[in-house]
Amino acid sequence: MKKYFIKSFLILILIVLGIFAKYYFEEINFSKLNFVHRFVLDRVLNEWENEMSFLPSHERGIVEYASLMNLLGTLECSFVERIFEINPVDLGFKGKFFTLEKPENLLRIESVTLNRKGEGYETGISYLPSHVNNDYELMMIEMEKQIGKKLFIDSGYRSAGRQAYLFLFYLAKSNDYSLRENAKIIAMPGYSEHGSPNTTAIDFINANGINGYNDSQIAEDFEILEEYKWLTENGYKYNFYLSYPRENRFGVSFEPWHWHWEIKK
Repeated sequence: MKKYFIKSFLILILIVLGIFAKYYFEEINFSKLNFVHRFVLDRVLNEWENEMSFLPSHERGIVEYASLMNLLGTLECSFVERIFEINPVDLGFKGKFFTLEKPENLLRIESVTLNRKGEGYETGISYLPSHVNNDYELMMIEMEKQIGKKLFIDSGYRSAGRQAYLFLFYLAKSNDYSLRENAKIIAMPGYSEHGSPNTTAIDFINANGINGYNDSQIAEDFEILEEYKWLTENGYKYNFYLSYPRENRFGVSFEPWHWHWEIKK
């Protein structure tokens, strides 16, 4: 009887492993990951979130992609590589590839405490290439002079590692494991303007903690701000441009808070 149960148990294990292997090696579904891929993704996020919690806050935005990948087992690592080998065009994203390399001229921007609905909100430590930060500061001086208000940096430069983490985080937590939906709101590593050394993007937030995407906010909450109106009329004077207007050619949702730096010829 004991041998019978052992044999049955081993057969069950083999069946489970066979099912796991079948779905693990199955082609990735862009509309919704299958249950095995979701399971593996959740394991990846668990590892990466643990690592992020131990990292000092000022290192989370510039964490190396290789260091995150080194935390993973073979199956998890291979799965993440398969995700990021997908051509973003196949997901509806038509933006260009920038780089996975980190710029050398990054400046650390200290966190600012804002008053959001009577409660403190920390922007967190950010980084910007020096040329982008110089124009940002000049632009804010002029904005404050003209309308008595200014915008703060909610997100600046992001490393490829940070972008990879955010892409998988939103894939699991906000977009129901749909790669197509995820690509509308966040780019893959190397394709984000936040990771571009030359044309780095800034996600802005105002003094009242309005950024258009946190705390149940919507894009229109930022769009109606006086600060946004000023940006649309004056941002180009400081080499800042709205990246994703409505119905943009990149396949990205409207993001009035997201402005990239660029010298246009």
